[in-house]
Amino acid sequence: MPARYVMGTAATLLLAVSPLSPMHAQAGTTPPNDSVSADAAFIRRAAADNLLEVQLGELAQHQATNSMVQKFGERMVIDHGRLEKQWTDLASKYGVPLKATLGSKNQQKVDRMRQAKGATFDREYMIAMIKGHEKDAEELKAEVDSARSEPVRKMAAYALPIVREHLLLARAAAKEVGVDSATVARSRRVAESK
Repeated sequence: MPARYVMGTAATLLLAVSPLSPMHAQAGTTPPNDSVSADAAFIRRAAADNLLEVQLGELAQHQATNSMVQKFGERMVIDHGRLEKQWTDLASKYGVPLKATLGSKNQQKVDRMRQAKGATFDREYMIAMIKGHEKDAEELKAEVDSARSEPVRKMAAYALPIVREHLLLARAAAKEVGVDSATVARSRRVAESK
């Protein structure tokens, strides 16, 4: 009897000291979503920037006078609509809160472009597209190099060549509508950088 008592007591002590399940054993560790959460600010910015490109592209389809600018706007709606959905899906998958809104700064850009008419719209839109895609390409490249999570790094790597292609297309359309060559040349260096 004493041997059974000792064995029972030993088993009870062992259970009391050891965790009851792997979940309890990991209670002090970081959940897997945290690495994506660390990139949440970039995800939100990327989704908002893509939404901006879609809305500006819709304006270009209706307000541009140059057919090349209209076609460019159509391409922005399609490509950036897909990218915005992919960023939104990534955020949802990893529990990153995301509002599908422009924000006040981007809304001001849309409102300002809505006021431009004719050839002025064409030039202003293409300058905005060059500047926006330059900024986006630089930010995506930085995120490819420094994102804290693999899903964000992969998504940025996927989006970067698309944005660089848009920058080359924007450059060609800008030249077509008379945007100065210095702006176009500067954008070429950014689009072609690896």
